[in-house]
Amino acid sequence: MKHLKLATTAAVVLAAGIWLMQPEDPERTNPFDGEAQPLSTGILSPREGLTLALERRTPDGPPHVLLVTELQGDQISAVDLTAAGLTTKTDFFDVLTDVGIETLVDVAQADASDQFPVVQRSFGDLLPAAGTAARHVASGTNFPEHQEETGSESVFNFPKFGVATPPVTTVSTDADELLDYEVEICTRFDRDIEHIEDFDAAQKGFFLCGDFSNRSVLTRLIDPDNFDSGTGFSDAKSGPERFPSGGLFVVPLDWESFVKNERLVTQVNDEIRQDARAGEMILSFRSLVEKALADTESTRFLYDDKQFQLVENGMIARDQVLMSGTAEGVIFMPPNMKQIVRGAMLYIVKGTFLTGQAPYDAVLENFLDEERASLRFLQPGHLVTHDSSNMGTITVVVQRAES
Repeated sequence: MKHLKLATTAAVVLAAGIWLMQPEDPERTNPFDGEAQPLSTGILSPREGLTLALERRTPDGPPHVLLVTELQGDQISAVDLTAAGLTTKTDFFDVLTDVGIETLVDVAQADASDQFPVVQRSFGDLLPAAGTAARHVASGTNFPEHQEETGSESVFNFPKFGVATPPVTTVSTDADELLDYEVEICTRFDRDIEHIEDFDAAQKGFFLCGDFSNRSVLTRLIDPDNFDSGTGFSDAKSGPERFPSGGLFVVPLDWESFVKNERLVTQVNDEIRQDARAGEMILSFRSLVEKALADTESTRFLYDDKQFQLVENGMIARDQVLMSGTAEGVIFMPPNMKQIVRGAMLYIVKGTFLTGQAPYDAVLENFLDEERASLRFLQPGHLVTHDSSNMGTITVVVQRAES
């Protein structure tokens, strides 16, 4: 009987050991609740809102402002407002003031080909609708399911650093990174936002944007008990190529209805990974502004070994972008219990404890090693596409970072 108990115990221990050492399924993904109907893309009718874009020109010359009248696939038809002599401005809000909204509506509704220069352009011809600012207000876990899949308990903000890249672009990754995607709806305002009354009075423009993250950096730096500390997010999500922007700048007549209904989709190599309506946000853009303006003093936000406030001068500046946060379906998953136990076992079995490395750090690095080996995250050659109902498309090719 004693031998039977020993054999049973040994078998259980062996089975547990085999189970623990089995790698995670590299094909596993976070679930998402997508819509049954394929995404229908287009632009708002002129009476629902105006759609503007900036066309690339010579490297030294100013861009031309386009009033978009039609979208078919990745091709737009547009009135070249600059060539027509209707404006000399290049800032979207300045153009709205300079030409006048009613005039622009009339131009968009008319048979413009008989009166104004009409051009056909691809998204690759357009500049980022996000503008040229290098500092923005980002939002974390602002969609219910994404909050659940990351283990967060609240919406939080952090500063994101980096100039936006255009709607057809690249993003680089290296061997240490775990590169992840996020699709978001973003907005800019026609004035500095210092008080919530400024937001209410402001004209608002919306555009599609992406937010690429290095989950290795985030995993190492994040405070898992306090996401609101901001630690890790700016470092993981800032820098060159991390902020692709759509080329269409949409100024809806009813911005709240527009945001509520706008659909956002991410595909990786033609496989849908995210599919949500912007109206699913936990905090609306107005609430995000209120939250940001209530947090202008703290310097807790770390980026590149320096401490920053969420915004400068107590306000969201006119040229800055406010990001919505993303929906469920990102690649990253926190380590599960099996990975934690396996990492702890390897810490002992491999003798890592003799090196002086802390157990927490050892388990963390083992988790990151497993995630890199799984190749679940974005790899060189992958094609990431962000699509929307009325804000166009972003196309990003992942490439290997130069050593």
